[in-house]
Amino acid sequence: MERIMDNEITYPVAQGTQTFFEKAATAGLELRTGQVEMAMEICEAIMKTTPLAVEAEVGIGKSYAYLIPAVMKYRKDHRQIVIATSTIALQEQLVKDTQNVLKMTGSYIDIILAKGMRNYLCHRRLRMRLKKKDHPEIYDNLNIALRVNGFDRAKMGFNIPDMIWETVNVQNYNEKCHECPLNDTCGYYELRKNLRSGGGIVICNQNMLVAHFQNVSQKGKGIFNPRGGMIIVDEAHNIESRFRDAYTRSFTCAEMIKVINNCIDKTPYNLKRTVEPYANKTMPVVEQLYKRLVRQVKEQAKELEADTSTYYFERDDETMALLKELYNRMVRLENSSRVILKSTLSFLKSTLNTSNEYIVWLEMEPKLKICACKKDIRHHISNQLFPEDVTTILTSATISDKADGTPREKCSYFLNNISFPDDGAVSEPKHSPYNYDKNAIIYFSKRLPYPKLDNKDEYRQRSIDELVRLLNVTNGKSLILFTSKEDMDFVYRRLSNMHLPYKILIQGKGSSQAHRLDKFKTDVNSVILGTGTYWEGINVEGESLSQVIIYKLPFPVPDPIIDYKMSIVKDKIKEVAIPEMIIKLKQGAGRLIRCSEDKGIVSILDPRASNMYRMNILNALSEKNSVETIEELAEFWKRISNE
Repeated sequence: MERIMDNEITYPVAQGTQTFFEKAATAGLELRTGQVEMAMEICEAIMKTTPLAVEAEVGIGKSYAYLIPAVMKYRKDHRQIVIATSTIALQEQLVKDTQNVLKMTGSYIDIILAKGMRNYLCHRRLRMRLKKKDHPEIYDNLNIALRVNGFDRAKMGFNIPDMIWETVNVQNYNEKCHECPLNDTCGYYELRKNLRSGGGIVICNQNMLVAHFQNVSQKGKGIFNPRGGMIIVDEAHNIESRFRDAYTRSFTCAEMIKVINNCIDKTPYNLKRTVEPYANKTMPVVEQLYKRLVRQVKEQAKELEADTSTYYFERDDETMALLKELYNRMVRLENSSRVILKSTLSFLKSTLNTSNEYIVWLEMEPKLKICACKKDIRHHISNQLFPEDVTTILTSATISDKADGTPREKCSYFLNNISFPDDGAVSEPKHSPYNYDKNAIIYFSKRLPYPKLDNKDEYRQRSIDELVRLLNVTNGKSLILFTSKEDMDFVYRRLSNMHLPYKILIQGKGSSQAHRLDKFKTDVNSVILGTGTYWEGINVEGESLSQVIIYKLPFPVPDPIIDYKMSIVKDKIKEVAIPEMIIKLKQGAGRLIRCSEDKGIVSILDPRASNMYRMNILNALSEKNSVETIEELAEFWKRISNE
């Protein structure tokens, strides 16, 4: 990328940013609609040290819109800038974008890519595995790769099985790391030192950013430089759930048993004779409680239509009796053993929830765990995410859930969930510059029944003919998005056995997921089925993805957290269910148009979209033109295919 600025710039930041874009236009670089406006709004937020939330749809070039002001700010005050996003792929793309911006602005600033700790190799753990001499070939190769290619798994140069990697990667970073005799050769230790005391532009994931805030709030030193001057959260629609995860405490059965065994081990010798028999009798209480909870999950799973790993903690008499017995036993164990069990007792007390402060639920992935989190964490999020003397920028393509009102009203659901400060600025959404009116259309299907639990078999059966009709329009080239793995598996089996003239692929796990996506991209007429991360985690430009089919509208699955959100509003459908659905739908439909040359169709099978929520959907999506017949759809496809 050609340099378009000298190393010397004019301050304040806004002038440097304005100068950059003026020179960029003169140099022939394309300035996208909304990009300069967004950049200047960020400059104003920097000048006032106030938070800014801005929705920027695909094609705006939002990374450059925030990177240019960020670089200008760094050149002014040399205070660390932290950019947090959702995935490693987005982190790596941001590194490339930042390198381009630095080149264009003639800047020399360190870029630190900080992935999650489990992506890095622990030198000490590797040494321990080498001594054990199991799988010697793989561990020897890891040892060589560590010296040649560094400590990042992605740069090792060969495929490492997950089971092997979990035995040698970084699991924790704590005081023991400072005492480790190998820390002078540990890449992760060096990374954390640079994050804490260095400057530059740090590109991390949102979990690391939240972990930093949590540590600071508990009077710790934090992960990043305390003199940092700016935080940018990209894909900000995910930030609330990252905080919710951080505030959630959980215990599996094995973890609770481990606490009891550790208590026995740490009990003074003169007390062990009394404590050990009592502790051993406590373990069956733990096992009995968890067995009962597993039965709860299995019963609830039978009644659920969409995918979830979250289940209700049913407070029946027998369950609560077991929980109270376990809590009382753990209190007695602490008193009799003189071993501190404060964390475990605090957790058990929160699950009893006598003060009604907590949401308590169950998760099964794959082992059952009891989870507890304070109900209202919004003020915690706000206090941590928007510190004084730091400019925080939140941006995403999907933070608005309404088309009308002020910018703050359009994004009210997202903003309320993180208690966005009253003095913060909310930008008017930046709409995509791509020509959706010409190149894209929505198909509203009316052929299927309303999806309900008691007619799911009929919905599935009748959906197959409609799917085949849609796939025939584009000759494959489609991504089908599901809210339920069960629905996805049914459709995959049926379509795979119909001998259709295009390959039918289904979402995989781990490395196989990337392999399947590569197949989908290279086999232009193929069809891929996905759920979960496929709603927002894939980026396929070009003809291979010419149609996104929404199998059912992505309304939130009932769970304790959604129930809590609904309990604090007047209209739970209008104020929670619809905003949740719209934001997720925007993410899914957003898979279609990824560049200015893309064309295609968003098809929604769910008949609720054609009447009950039609205006909500049309107002929310970039595609504004719609049809209701296959014939009209085929005519549209023929036209755009011939252009």
